Order: sequence, then C-alpha cells, then structure tokens
Amino acid sequence: MGQPNIIFITSHDMGDWLGCYQHPTLNTPHFDAFANDGCLFSNAYCTSPVCTPSRGAMMTGRYPQSNGLMSLIQEPYSWRLNSGEKHLSHLLHSHGYRTVLFNHQHEAPPDDNLGFQEQPLKESGWFHLITGERIVSAVETAEAVTEFLEECKDTDSPFYAQIGMFETHTPFDWSGAKPDDSNGVEIKSHSAHGTITNKYISGLQGAISYLDKAVGQILKKLASTGLDKNTIVVFTSDHGVELPRCKWQLYDGGLKTALLMRWPEGGVSGGTVCNWQTSNIDILPTLLDLANLPIPENVQGKSFASFFRDEKALPAREITFGMMHAAQRWTESRSVRSDKFKLIRNFTPSRMPIAPKEGFKSHIPGTGPLQERPVVEMYDLATDPQELNNLGIDPCYRTVRQNLNDLLLKWLEDVDDPILRGPVITPYHQMATADLKRQ
Repeated sequence: MGQPNIIFITSHDMGDWLGCYQHPTLNTPHFDAFANDGCLFSNAYCTSPVCTPSRGAMMTGRYPQSNGLMSLIQEPYSWRLNSGEKHLSHLLHSHGYRTVLFNHQHEAPPDDNLGFQEQPLKESGWFHLITGERIVSAVETAEAVTEFLEECKDTDSPFYAQIGMFETHTPFDWSGAKPDDSNGVEIKSHSAHGTITNKYISGLQGAISYLDKAVGQILKKLASTGLDKNTIVVFTSDHGVELPRCKWQLYDGGLKTALLMRWPEGGVSGGTVCNWQTSNIDILPTLLDLANLPIPENVQGKSFASFFRDEKALPAREITFGMMHAAQRWTESRSVRSDKFKLIRNFTPSRMPIAPKEGFKSHIPGTGPLQERPVVEMYDLATDPQELNNLGIDPCYRTVRQNLNDLLLKWLEDVDDPILRGPVITPYHQMATADLKRQ
C-alpha cells in the first residue's frame, strides 16, 4: 500500500446537521452512505464557533491564540497566521504530496496560496462581498474535482485535495439550492419557530441537500476511478448553524460538528462510530499519523488514529476547549467541556438571547428577547443538553466548577491567551494606534 491520498471537504455553518446525526428532516443520502462505509464521530467539537479561528486551528493543529487567527481574516478584522505557522498543505507538500485547493479556504487572504501548488477554480465564480473570496457552487466545484480525479487515477504520487464548499452559509439559495421541507423542519428550543423561520430553516435544509448531491458526485468518481481504496476522505463543518445559541456562541449548538472519515485500506471503514470527545485541532495530527508522517512538535492537537488500530485504546483526550473573540459582537468568551459538564467564562459585558421554553417568536436568527450575559456559566450536559439551566453560581456544584476553572486556566496559560493580560488588542486597534503620536 502506497502513501494514501487525502481529500478534506469542509462546509460552512452546518454543525452536525446530517441525517446520520439523527436529524430526521434532512435529506442527506450520500453523507449517510459515507458514514455507513466509514467512521462517524459522535462527539466532535470545533475550537471556535466562527469560521476563520476554527478553520485555522483545524488546518494547523494549533489553537487560535497560538497560531494567530483569533478572529476573521477579512477587513476590518484582518487577523493573520503568525509568521512560521504551517498549514496542512505546507506539511503535506514538504512530504511529496501534490497539493490542490478547490474553491475556497478561509485561513488566509485570497492572494495567499498557503502551501497549495494548484488552485483550479481561482479565477472562477464570483467575489464574496465580505470576505473577498471567489466563490463557486458546490456542484461546479464537484465537477472540477471529478476532472482532477480522472487525471490522477493512473498516477502513483499522492495528492492532497482541500475542497471548500460555501454551502451552507447564508444566503442559502445563492447557488440555486431550493428550500427543502419534504420531511418537515427541525425546531428545537435553541432555535426559532414560526412560519417565516420555518422558511429560513427549510432554506438551510435545502442547501444541505444541495451540498449532499455535490459530495455524492465526488465519492462516486472516487469509486469509479478505484482511488477510493487508498484515499483518506474527511468531511467536517467549521462550526454550528446560524441560529440562536449556535454560531457565535460556545454552547454545543455552536461547537458541535459533523466529522466523517473513510479509508478502506487503512481500516477506517465499516460504519464504525467513535464516541470519543475530539477537537478539530486533532484532525491534522491524526491525518499525519495515519499517513505515517512526523507530527511537528508544536502541534497542540492529539492524534486519535489509535481508535482505528486498537479496539482497547483509550480516548486521546477527555476535555475540549473553545474560544470566541468577536469584537463586532462584543463577545469574548472561553470554555472547557468534559463529557458531563461545560464551563464558559465571559470576559466582556454583553447581552445574550434568553433561552425560552417554547422557542423564539422572532423570525430573524440571533434576535429576540435579551438578557445580561453572566460572567460564569456552567451546565450539566447529561441532564441539560440544551444548556438552559446555568449552574454558574450554584453552591452545590462548587467543586465541579473549581476543577473546570483549573483546567481552563491551565489551558489559557499554555496557549498564552492574551485575555489573561486584559482586553484583547486587535489588528484594527494596532493599525489605529500605529501612527498616533503626540506632536
């Protein structure tokens, strides 16, 4: 068996909204078949509920505070990877992989090629007004990938193909995706409800279905070329869906993501389910481990490849961490999550949506009645999976809270989080004060 090819597919703002993750209103037959052939991770979490810091951590194996991407790359936020940081594309290229980017990435400005030798769709599509990225539909992207796979079927050198699908970011219909409420719409207490919101969610479901068809095209071509046997395929989303208490928030609705993997020749197959708690910074070291490549010493993620090699292996980690820095939303928060409890510490004064028992009346996600965001939030995930009953000051949970506080503080020190020294200085603040001198 030669060096495995690697295909890494990402989507926006989707959380774990797939049929195989027990979301019955979604039509995702290709993702569901992928899970049945490979491995589904039932407790996969991202490091941040916003795009750039989550993707940066995923693609460097290092936390946002360490790699420099604490918030969005686009203006006016302008965060950048620190000098010397290595993207997965850099690492694989250095080991002889042909590295190709299809559609978009959100870890660096569009004019930065990272470690990609080729970007077939760089001159296609349209410019996103906010990010400046060129965006191509999922179906067009899949067509370009299938052409690439046809080209690769008779070559021996391994390839790394990173495929960034803009679906399922709002607006959900920009690529021609049609709303889908054929199985109803999913409404939970952390979401909104009402006629207009049903339309919003059916639009999201339609975009997911459209993405499913495109991913199905890629998987079908992999099989027909025979490349599927020795290709590691990864699919994940950057963070949760854009609904209240999801994207932009450190609740599980914002941090929990789908994570699917398949590699038949490497034993990642058979419809297995991994219940280990994993962080998306663990994906990079896992891929390097599976490919028998060295993992850089500064990588902070932990390989979970042992799950596929030893049925008696212990979980690579017992806790995951999250961070949220969003000056535009007045949010500065950090979290630690065990299998049983979640602790969130909020460092800036702000308001948050009230978590109603019967859902939000507003049709616009993120709006509705507000309440003061407490300094400390803690939730019993076993009895309160929606994270509605804050135990942050409950004296009965003092010991649990202190243990989680200790873990969180150690992490903040390990990653040298600037929040420990005061309010975070942003690139915009640095630009604003760069030439501010007393005359």
